[in-house]
Amino acid sequence: MSQHSSNRGTSADCSVGLPVSWYFDPEILEIERRHLFAAGPRYAGHVSLVPNDGDYVTLGGQQVGRLLVRHNGQPQLISNACRHRQAEMLTGSGHAKHLVCPIHNWAYDLDGRLVAAPHFPENPCLDLERRKLTEWNGLLFEGSQPIHEVLSPLASWTELNTSGYVLERIDEEEHDLNWKAFLEIYLEDYHISAVHPGFRAFVDTNDLRGALQSVGGERFFCEQVNVRWPLPAAGSPNFAAYQRVLQEMLPGRRPPFAAIWICLFSGQLIEYYPFAVVTTTYLPLSPTRTRLRTEYYFDREIAEMRRDYVAAGLAVLDEVTSEDHTAALQLQAGRQAMYQLGENSQGPYQVPMEQGMRRFHDCLRTIVENP
Repeated sequence: MSQHSSNRGTSADCSVGLPVSWYFDPEILEIERRHLFAAGPRYAGHVSLVPNDGDYVTLGGQQVGRLLVRHNGQPQLISNACRHRQAEMLTGSGHAKHLVCPIHNWAYDLDGRLVAAPHFPENPCLDLERRKLTEWNGLLFEGSQPIHEVLSPLASWTELNTSGYVLERIDEEEHDLNWKAFLEIYLEDYHISAVHPGFRAFVDTNDLRGALQSVGGERFFCEQVNVRWPLPAAGSPNFAAYQRVLQEMLPGRRPPFAAIWICLFSGQLIEYYPFAVVTTTYLPLSPTRTRLRTEYYFDREIAEMRRDYVAAGLAVLDEVTSEDHTAALQLQAGRQAMYQLGENSQGPYQVPMEQGMRRFHDCLRTIVENP
């Protein structure tokens, strides 16, 4: 196991959660946007999306309106809006030697430099915005705060390397709730016994109750839970199919982990499961509206040779995600009712099962009180 892991202990704690108003106040959201989202690393994509020079893919989520392009061996982030009349230039993914506007044929090289502006006597020299990317375990991030510094406590976690993974699916959706409600669900394990019958049976309950491996930083939290071994009867039909194919792939061996969750408090979640990684970005559109973009990646060999595992893996991920979304909406509904009544309730943290949420809340309090 990773050298930086540490076991959780139990202790009495009288701290309480965030004020209900923080989930609805536009001024609080503006502080979060400026001092949390804008200040932290922002996920851009996976290296496998642009494997060769000239490959490009349009992005969504926090990177909407931008292209991921590989040029001279390096992935980079470039604006997808022409500098002339701001038309969208490319859609989907593909391969190109130049980026060409479909409206007036302005053309840019793969570095974003304007190389042609038809019928202009001189080149207007209006280049596309370009941002540098940093790779971390196969994942690409941009931002003024280097991802390696933010996640430095995880440097020895070799199980986080996804360089050999490939994209399987992308989901994009919007929900009527505050972005914090999503992240909070993934930052605490207290709800698992009530909300996730399939996952509850799959995971080692000792990990959930105090022996879980966890690492925290100023603006992130990572935790690992292990598989209950030997595997018990499945808690749902989807998990029955998943456990069956997982045991076929690892005959007689315990999977290295059930899940590893990394929450970057700037609105990003990275989830690791056996042979799979899921990245989700949360973009707050308003205090009560959030856009999500989720990308599902699987080990390349598994994706090519064991489509049954991919199908079973996606099914259990969809099951757990649906349960989490329902729980987040229930949190939002309760808080909405209290907010409309002018009431407030800030319950205590269950330590150790809500230690990740407490770290997240402490980060937010620091930002809001010292913007």
